[in-house]
Amino acid sequence: MHVERARELGLCFGVRRAVNMLRDSARTYGSLQTLGPLAHNHVLLQELEALGVTTANSPSELTGPAVVVSAHGVGPDTMSLLTERGFTIVDTTCPNVGRAQHIAAEMARDGFTIVIFGDSAHTEVRGLLGWAGDRGIATLDASALESSRTPPVPAGVGIISQTTQRVEEFTAFAQRVCATVLAVSQEVRIVNTLCDATLRRQSAAADLARTVDAMVVIGGHASANTQRLAETCATIVETYLVETADEIEEALLRGKKRIGLTAGASTPDSSIREVESRLRAL
Repeated sequence: MHVERARELGLCFGVRRAVNMLRDSARTYGSLQTLGPLAHNHVLLQELEALGVTTANSPSELTGPAVVVSAHGVGPDTMSLLTERGFTIVDTTCPNVGRAQHIAAEMARDGFTIVIFGDSAHTEVRGLLGWAGDRGIATLDASALESSRTPPVPAGVGIISQTTQRVEEFTAFAQRVCATVLAVSQEVRIVNTLCDATLRRQSAAADLARTVDAMVVIGGHASANTQRLAETCATIVETYLVETADEIEEALLRGKKRIGLTAGASTPDSSIREVESRLRAL
């Protein structure tokens, strides 16, 4: 069996930056709590726990003195709450997410209704909604705007995306929203807030998928960017999403001569090495 890695895979700049910040801060404070998981990958979180970094699921669970804002970011109200409680804040918000937050806040100040293409339950999207104030709508279904409690206003509609979505789906969503709101809005402003690292990983995975008998995508099952990678590959070739090497079943890959390997942006290097070793051993 021949195993080939995608030309780009694994930890992106934003997550690697966050991990490095946590390593430095753990040496300073001894132990740290992140408000929500730093990223959606159990293996990565276990590696961080070994450094003394644990996860608090809500502000009420924080004990301080330092608290980490995850790479997904938070809304301004949460930042204000942490400051008021006197925590030292280690802000690891991904710069790409920070850019999307700034755009959402700017659109809100300009009087736009902000439509976010994303999962409303995802940590990043909840933060974006916070920066949009009472003018934000988050949905993956453009038709939901027709029954929304926050209908588009004549002043204008702004359309942005959760950073880890697929460009093809965001494009189709934006077109659908435009068709829905142009009759009542004076202006529609579309800003591409997709992460360039995510797009490069999706493109590299698709290129590799066209040359192999199956793709193995490594990453957290709850990771949005990993799910998008798997969806991209699955449109081309048989695809398996695994978080650890133990999840690889030999029977599924029997008869396959060329296996492609890619990994989500929150997947640590150790996971990639272990899965690749498992595949080569089959």
